[in-house]
Amino acid sequence: MRHTARFLTLLILSLFFVILEDSAQAAPELKKLTDRVYAFIGEEGGTNSGFVVTDSGVVVIDTQGPRGLALDLRKRIKEVTELPVIYVINTHYHGDHTFGNQYFREALAIISHEETRSLLIEKDEPHRARFKGFFGEDSLDEFTLTLPEITFSDRLVLRAGSTTFEIVHTPPAHTYGDAYVYVPGEDVVFTGDLLYKGRLPWLHDGVFSGALKAVDELIGLNASRYVPGHGDVAAKEGLLEYKKYLLDLDSEVRRLKGLGKGAEEIKKEISLPAYEGYLMYREWLPLNAEKVYMELSGEE
Repeated sequence: MRHTARFLTLLILSLFFVILEDSAQAAPELKKLTDRVYAFIGEEGGTNSGFVVTDSGVVVIDTQGPRGLALDLRKRIKEVTELPVIYVINTHYHGDHTFGNQYFREALAIISHEETRSLLIEKDEPHRARFKGFFGEDSLDEFTLTLPEITFSDRLVLRAGSTTFEIVHTPPAHTYGDAYVYVPGEDVVFTGDLLYKGRLPWLHDGVFSGALKAVDELIGLNASRYVPGHGDVAAKEGLLEYKKYLLDLDSEVRRLKGLGKGAEEIKKEISLPAYEGYLMYREWLPLNAEKVYMELSGEE
């Protein structure tokens, strides 16, 4: 059983990085959200980053993963401003959000939740090997794991010039070290992978019930714009739509489980037609259903 579980875990992680590879090939779009705030939106559900131009320098949120995308983000920043990058914030540990850290070493500090730093260390070698296997050997050319220097446990308030950033940890959700970045003066939130838009989420590395709690917390901010980890910039309606998916998923898994069906049957039979148009519907819906089933059954 232990060997089977290990094989399934490796298979799931491999699928995860295959999808990252597919989404990383298209060129991202730079969107100006306010006079200071920019979103670097991955095409076809690829990874998003962002940056804020403050009086004293640039604050970057998530640094991409493959070398080419990280350098593209750096280039786009330099096209907008001559000010230096002074801080980098990682919303969670996944390589498509953090492996580009090394290209922003001029920053005064890289910031993350303490669990994100721990996970980057703990999972370093296998994480890196799988990443290169699917993105290509040159995706991490001259790669050096570049860790956050400043960590926090619950909340950190960062002030850069006249701009305030509230970096807030949520209960385990997408991962065990998630944090969102709220810029109240600009009415913008960078959510990391606590929010997806137009694409099903990856739920196997965190806690499903926590994902629901995190969405409610983001809704409570009542901001005008939310930059998700994947997908286009969203308003509050995007959060409500994402929450509805999570609730519909939970409801359908409970229904099937109540009929006496096990995890494998549920994975085969699960269907949520309202979301068929979402990216990764066929690939990740069965895995998301399995995650919910495991939590409901106390198998996590």
